[in-house]
Order: sequence, then structure tokens, then C-alpha cells
Amino acid sequence: MKTKIISFISLLFIITTTSKAQEWEFVGLDSLVIKQLYVSGDTIWTGTAHRVGNLDKSGLYKSIDEGNSWTRLDDTLGYGDVSMLTINEQNTKDIWIIKGYSSYSNSGILYKTTDAGKNWNYAQNITQNVIQWFGISPFNKNEIYMIDATYVPGGILNSLFKSSNAGNSWKIIGSFPGSSHGSALAFAFDLIDSTNLYVVVDDRFGSLYLFKSTDKGESWFFVSTPPSWGAIYTDYFISNLIYLFPQPYVSNNGGQSWFLADSGFADTSYYLSYYQDKETTKLLYSLRRDGLYTSRNDTICWNFVGGTENLPIYFSPTGFYYDINMGNIFMEPKRKELFLGTAEGIYKKDLITGVQLERDPLNSFLLEQNFPNPFNPQTKIKFNLPKTSYITLKVYDILGNEIRTIVSEEKQSGKYQIEFDATGLTSGVYFYVLTAVTENGERINKSNKMILLK
Repeated sequence: MKTKIISFISLLFIITTTSKAQEWEFVGLDSLVIKQLYVSGDTIWTGTAHRVGNLDKSGLYKSIDEGNSWTRLDDTLGYGDVSMLTINEQNTKDIWIIKGYSSYSNSGILYKTTDAGKNWNYAQNITQNVIQWFGISPFNKNEIYMIDATYVPGGILNSLFKSSNAGNSWKIIGSFPGSSHGSALAFAFDLIDSTNLYVVVDDRFGSLYLFKSTDKGESWFFVSTPPSWGAIYTDYFISNLIYLFPQPYVSNNGGQSWFLADSGFADTSYYLSYYQDKETTKLLYSLRRDGLYTSRNDTICWNFVGGTENLPIYFSPTGFYYDINMGNIFMEPKRKELFLGTAEGIYKKDLITGVQLERDPLNSFLLEQNFPNPFNPQTKIKFNLPKTSYITLKVYDILGNEIRTIVSEEKQSGKYQIEFDATGLTSGVYFYVLTAVTENGERINKSNKMILLK
């Protein structure tokens, strides 16, 4: 006989917040919109736009004293926003920017400097092109990709360019679908395999496409019809894990199938930017119009970072500042500080006092998110028992009907991994619930949801 449980949705929160008084510290540039950030020790670089009344301030700024004083680096290029910024980690004198024609542009000219901004050169050698995006390969700094924009009646036509010699020469790569209204492209490097690239295409006529290259862009093949367009990212640690924004879709099989991963976001939470910290917390971050959220990459459950609701994050959801896909989140690993760009300057949080990064698994009952998720048909479930307990691990459907008992026995304290085989079940959302009863009668319940996608 099937049974039901009253409450089976209990998410594992990995972020805890402290009092708002100690959460965020103002760093500087309160007169500017912060679109790009890069931080190394005490030095901060930021690409900015201006608000009305500050027409002479937008550009690239640098501080070498934690934000106490600032120097503008792109004076010779005139005024206009910096919509993209890349700093060479090994030599911070090498800087690349997209310099806009005004303060509210999302495109412009691609420039580079090798002397920290004293001299700037056209980086693309295609001076007539308006550049919307560029990226330097994380594996080879001489390999650079960029997306330009040609205005056509009723839309924009994007083309993808590649340089193999640090921007000295370029060639168009890829032939992607379009329409009379043009086509829009979004690009992502595979952060694990240097040969793989991804492009999402919107043909501006209602059709979306995901293409993949396994030879650094020399050839492309169709993968799937993605559910959203706007920005695409891959993961530093998990192969074939792809994220799509502004709607938060996720694929764990290289884009062949997708699921909506919006758990934790408010209904009015509009997407602004995304960032993955690869050193300190190893978490995903998404700045939304109602504040900052964070998630583990294997869980994809977004948790609100307290205190950010009080910051000036009043970017327009329709892109008044062309504020979609900004790079205004940055983790400084040496100081363990999280920096956040807002519509009125930069703020930072000390992670040592502001955020609990991990729980101690040896002293906690812990039920981890199954992996992979979504899955078909096998997935692994890990849990930790700090005390000897009689446990049951059961699976329920979305209505609370018990589907299967995976484990029902006494187990000693320790870490465990159980494989669940969903053969015979239909696609959908399920919940797995761990109940542990200790020797002294203490009863603990933990639960998570999982998605079966066939």
C-alpha cells in the first residue's frame, strides 16, 4: 500500500547570512554604473557606464588601494561605457575592453593595451565592425573569439570571428541560421576541454539552435533546440554541464536536453549577470534585480544572499543600462572577498565573517543532491551519518505518493553512496527522503528533489 508524507520538500541551504550591519562594505565610484569587475589583491579594475548628469565619467577605472582612490585608464579613447573587460592574470598590464560609443551601448570598438592603459590599439584590425562580445581562450591567450553586429532591416546580424595570433588577424568561422531579421549569437568556451566551443543562435524569426564545435571552431554541428537565448556558460568542474540565461536552464549532457533550474528565485527576479567562483567557494552566482543569489553546481538550487536587497541594484529589467550579461561579480581569492557592481558603485563582502562556506560533514546529518540531475535512468545519492542510526531512504512522486524504498536498515556512522535506478518510472520530478532514527531516539528527516528526464 502506498503512503503519503505531509512535507517532503526540505532544501539544503549552503549559504547562511549574518546581520545586515556587517554584510556589505562600500568600495567606491558611487556616481557610476558598474558593468565589469576584476580584482587582484588591493587592485581593482572596473568598466563603467554613467547615469544621467555624469556624461564625462564613464570608462575604465583602476584603484591600487582597495578603492580609496581611482584613476581612469581610457581617457584617450573619449567617453563611453566599457561593456566588456578582460585582464591577463599573468601580466595585468595586458588589458582588453569593448569601448562603447555612448554610455548606454552594449557594443563598440575592441581595444587592447599592453602598458596598463598608457597606449591603446584597435584590437580587431576590422575598424568598421561594431563588437558586441569577445572572449580569450582560457587555454591559449593567443586564441580570441569575437561577435560583431551588422544592422539589417528589422534586426541585427551577428558574425563569429576567430584570431589565432592575439588579434593581429581574424577570420569568420561558422555558418549559422538566420532570417530576414538577421541572427543573434551567444558563445561559450568549454572550460574543461580546450577543443570544444558552443554557440546558441536566435534566427530572430522564432527559432533557436545550439551548435557545438570540437575543433576550435573550424566546423560546427547541430546539437539541439535550446529553450532560451541570451547567454551561455559552461562549468569549470563538471563536464557537459551548460547554463543558459536569462531564464535559468541547465543541461548536464552537453546541451542535448534541458531543464528549468529556477528553484529559489523570486517570480520578479530578473537576470542581470552570472559568475562561477573557481577557487574560494566554487559556487555559482547570479545577480538579479532583487539581489544576489548563489548555488552549488551539482544542486542548482538558488539561495538568496542576505543584505543584497539593500544595495542599489535597480537596473532596469528591460535593459535601460544595457545591463544584461554584465561581468560585475568577482571573488578575490587571496583576501576571500566577494565584490559586487551595482547601479551606484562597488560593494564587497568579507566571506570569512559574512558567509558560512561549508558545513562540517562529520558532525552533521547530510543528504546531498543526487548526481547527475536530471538523470536517466541511474543516479547516485550521497548522505552522511554522524551517529549510528536506523535509516530509510524513500522516493516519492510530486503528489507525495511513495514510489520506492531504496534503503531500510541500521547503518553505522559514516559517509554513504547509494545508486537509484529509475527504470520503469516516467519522466518527471521526484523527491527522495532520508529518515534517520538514532540509538537515543532522535529522529531527523532530510529531503531533496530530483528530475528524471528520458
